[in-house]
Amino acid sequence: MKERIVRRTKEEIKNMKGKTDHVYVSNTSDKEIERQVENDPDSYIPSEEELKNFKIVNEDDKNE
Repeated sequence: MKERIVRRTKEEIKNMKGKTDHVYVSNTSDKEIERQVENDPDSYIPSEEELKNFKIVNEDDKNE
């Protein structure tokens, strides 16, 4: 089966409603997150050293 590729403009994406359950996310403890990461082979918690190398990017795609 061929995958259907959908293209969207930046403006369309910006206006889309998200599916995130913000109440659930806010109430999730660090221990629960660690457990979720342990059970997800595609996920990991970055080390302090890796976090130091991250670059902050603003919503308008400009670096701080």
